[in-house]
Amino acid sequence: MALPTGIRIDAHGGPEVLRVRALPARAPAPGEVRVAVTHVALNHLDLWVRKGVPGHDFHLPRVPGSDVAGVLRDATPTLPVGTRVVLHPSWGCGTCAACLDGTHDRCRSFRIRGENTDGGCVTEVVVPAWQVLPIPAHLAPHEAAALPLTLLTAWHMLVTRGRLARGERVLVQAGGSGVGVMAIQIALLHGCEVHATASTPERRARLAAMGVQAWPYDAIGVRDVDMVVESVGEATWAASVRALAWGGRLVCCGATTGPDVRLNLRAVFFKQLEIIGSTMGATGELLRAWREVEAGRIRPVVDRVLPLSHIAEAHALLEARGVFGKVVLEQDLSPSESP
Repeated sequence: MALPTGIRIDAHGGPEVLRVRALPARAPAPGEVRVAVTHVALNHLDLWVRKGVPGHDFHLPRVPGSDVAGVLRDATPTLPVGTRVVLHPSWGCGTCAACLDGTHDRCRSFRIRGENTDGGCVTEVVVPAWQVLPIPAHLAPHEAAALPLTLLTAWHMLVTRGRLARGERVLVQAGGSGVGVMAIQIALLHGCEVHATASTPERRARLAAMGVQAWPYDAIGVRDVDMVVESVGEATWAASVRALAWGGRLVCCGATTGPDVRLNLRAVFFKQLEIIGSTMGATGELLRAWREVEAGRIRPVVDRVLPLSHIAEAHALLEARGVFGKVVLEQDLSPSESP
């Protein structure tokens, strides 16, 4: 019997802790299906899982990988065997008040694939049938893999938590990041005037090609914006607050440069600012955002595709901020033979 082969993290550390391992096989339970994994996209979450975060338990060992594309090996009630699919990156318990209200991201048992449950860096996964989404015909599987987590995160930030309104001015910090390129497209989709930051002239040129005004981090030339999309943290926080208009909203989903920021409360109450936290989103939000993908109005941004066995190289690129959009890993592992 063949066993799945995957990347497993047994202890926190550098890229060297990403090891190929034979993993236990699991037969699908009723309502579950097998998916042969073809591609996995990386997120900054993968770096935190690998390196560890003080005060947070990732319950190692862990198979990483939140963004997964593959091929159905079992039919669902609506999709035949062989359908190209992506997987929902997160879910709740399904029975608590938050889940029944459609706010799965507030469930106390909220799960993100690859963080507090095993992810997709493996030859095959077994998942509930409702977690699969068909890939639109106009997208290649590596493109589709680049979408779910950052698309859901950005949609929840801007549309749900940030209450984005048509025609507003929006500043996206780290516009070339995975979340950044999704946030830009969502804001443009809503008819907003969009500004974004990036570290190099080359990255700013790529942002300009997306239809936004691009700025260096240390020379942001726009003020009085209605919303700032913030995922960087310590390095950009002060500039983000300064850029806000009276009554503006700062929506934050991460802190890639550190979480400890200074906040002038006088600016908050005099300018009546809103500081809004945001994590992932609910299943229904991804379904709504996926309609925009199906219509071609939101597109993946893929920097490069590497073999899954080169995951350490991909982590190093992401950690060095050498990626515009997403780096995607293509399956090249083979199932292991059971002893």
